[in-house]
Amino acid sequence: MDWYKDQIEPEVIDVVRLLRDNGFNTISSCGHKHWVETEWIVEGGLKILHDLLFNAGHRNYSITIDLEFLGGTGLRCFATLKLL
Repeated sequence: MDWYKDQIEPEVIDVVRLLRDNGFNTISSCGHKHWVETEWIVEGGLKILHDLLFNAGHRNYSITIDLEFLGGTGLRCFATLKLL
């Protein structure tokens, strides 16, 4: 059984697999809108994410970083990757 084929839409399956295989935890994706959302934990992660995608042959994408204040000292940071 291939979890990726069962859970991920074909349009983004290669990107989701690439990200997960390289330590990025994907939390949501949409094949028909061509986006993937990842948890953002790694310092320097934007550069790592860009290099990973570029070296895998992707040339047309955007990365949006969102911060969510959770109260107190809690902060959640995640990246949304959109294939253009």
